[in-house]
Amino acid sequence: MKILGIHANTHDTGCALMVDGRLIHVASQERFDRHKMSQAPPIEAIDEALETTGIKASEIDCLAISDDLSAQTYSQRGSDHKKRMLDESLWAALRYFWYRPWRFWKYYKGHRFSKGIRRGHARADRVEAARKHLLDKGFRGVQKTYEHGYCHATSAYYCSGFDRSCKCLIFVNEGGSFINSASVYLGHRGQVRKILDIPTTHSPGVFYATVTRLLGFNPGRHEGKITGLAAMGDPRVLGDLGRELFHLEDRRDDYYLSPLVYLWWRDYRKMRPGRPLPRPLRGHSREDIAAAWQIALEEGVTALIERYLKRYPDVRHVALSGGVHGNVKLNQRINELGQIEEIYVHPGMGDCGQPVGAALACWGETDDKPAPFRHETAYLGCGVDGEEVRHLTEEYELVFEQTDDLAEAVADLLAQKKVVGICRGAMEYGPRALGNRSILYTPTDPAVNDWLNHQLKRTEFMPFAPVTLIESIDECYINGGKSAYTAGFMTVCYDCTDHMKRTQPAVVHVDGTARPQYIARRQNPFYYDVVENFRRRTGIPSVVNTSFNMHEEPIVRTAGDALRAFVASNLDALVLEDKLILRDKNQVLRQKMAVFEEEDERSIPHEI
Repeated sequence: MKILGIHANTHDTGCALMVDGRLIHVASQERFDRHKMSQAPPIEAIDEALETTGIKASEIDCLAISDDLSAQTYSQRGSDHKKRMLDESLWAALRYFWYRPWRFWKYYKGHRFSKGIRRGHARADRVEAARKHLLDKGFRGVQKTYEHGYCHATSAYYCSGFDRSCKCLIFVNEGGSFINSASVYLGHRGQVRKILDIPTTHSPGVFYATVTRLLGFNPGRHEGKITGLAAMGDPRVLGDLGRELFHLEDRRDDYYLSPLVYLWWRDYRKMRPGRPLPRPLRGHSREDIAAAWQIALEEGVTALIERYLKRYPDVRHVALSGGVHGNVKLNQRINELGQIEEIYVHPGMGDCGQPVGAALACWGETDDKPAPFRHETAYLGCGVDGEEVRHLTEEYELVFEQTDDLAEAVADLLAQKKVVGICRGAMEYGPRALGNRSILYTPTDPAVNDWLNHQLKRTEFMPFAPVTLIESIDECYINGGKSAYTAGFMTVCYDCTDHMKRTQPAVVHVDGTARPQYIARRQNPFYYDVVENFRRRTGIPSVVNTSFNMHEEPIVRTAGDALRAFVASNLDALVLEDKLILRDKNQVLRQKMAVFEEEDERSIPHEI
């Protein structure tokens, strides 16, 4: 059976193709239109999926759509949706009347009702554009729709590889779907059943996005910078304030999110230079503010998980999805809970995982005996076009290095402290670069986080992540074998050993943790061989791995994307499929190719 999953409702639109219970192609629209977290209909992504796999639209049996279940029939379902939001808004406004209730009510009324109708129509138009495109290409199969949060849950459960007979708790935490902001599901014997909904008004994602905005960053994109900042602060300074703003309710299964957070979210939508922060935060460093938000998020989410683990004492496995679980420090805290034997965080934990979830939801309904499986890699996108490489070679007079063993040549460059870009093989799926669209460097230089980020025109506070040989995880990480499968997708942190802190300081954060990618040879032989050859030369079983892109750009997709980023970022070398390019020997390329213009970034003082 051939299933095409599509997502066109929110950001990170894309598609996923599944054949006979196996994911064979996944791609996000942002990689094609080059707009980060694109909201465009995934037409180019669909065309690429069909062309790459050789499957015709007429051969697809089912079109699985991630939907809000109201966008296409908003006029019929709108009254129920409005009533739910009205009840929540009135309850919140009455409960917290002393926090400027009129503005609180005005926010909900405008955001959820009038704007919601317009956005609902826009979402429906995007879905319809993708659907019509498939119909025009000959699709005549069945069409099914699945709710947003359910797609998150199915993507996490079915890709987890957990035993079919074992019960698994699935936690979805995000900014908000169309009916909730968090939910809990139970996965058992191949079926996924919802057991809890947390309303949109109590969103853990909005809580964290608010501090991202308050500190001058882009919410939805730069939450990782807050996670990095938090490790540099002291959670004791403002921790009580963070817990007051967000925590788990004592008497019911619900997060508490103070209306102050929504007021700040709206009032500080446009951050002007020099504008003071909300009064409770004034006079405190941004590091301490970030630490307060991080500790509150960790304690609130882990408290919910512990509560459900007590109710289901036979559960030893937890699957996680939703944008909040892009927070690797939160995932570490969950992984360290005593009752849990293994966690799995879906590699496309944000909305880029929606088409995968939709396809898996359809498969779970139609297969005779669905069961969780393990997809060993995230290399599910398109490869490098050889014809494009030949054209670029002629246009830019590219000079390639002659080498008998490309992996050894790259390892030699890394041992010489050269920065190498990689663009080869199938593109990774999800927000992390995992070796086929990566930039590599030695992990021995503790200053690399500053100068390489400057070279890439990025502002980051997290150190670069390491890719580590699977055989060496005990040498590098404390309890690193727990949840090793999900660590293959760089979705969880671990505490580092003293040996790693001493020998690989470039990838160890100030709190002594790292967010590794474990690599085995069966997953990516070339990538593995690069790290293994580097280990033979240096004794170090890891290298720095960061995504191959410029600031605010999606990860590179094509050879042309890679060459532009190679020139703009002044990398020392580039692997383009099976060819090696050195910067010093390709001056014609640098002269002919226009360099990206550097974007101005708002500078943020250490004391606000």
